[in-house]
Amino acid sequence: MTEINVDELREHLEDLCGTAAFGGFPGALLDLADIEDMDGCELCEKAEELGVDLWEFAEE
Repeated sequence: MTEINVDELREHLEDLCGTAAFGGFPGALLDLADIEDMDGCELCEKAEELGVDLWEFAEE
């Protein structure tokens, strides 16, 4: 079973949503607020929803 570095994933998602919010997609601010409180499973689900490749955050 592969483990995901959730701290790096959370940081990446926050950067992604923050950039989107200030790039003209204000709805991304809601995602940004939610990401701060998500557990590891929820973060992975959100990342997949946003098209993020989870293998980039796999720990060996």
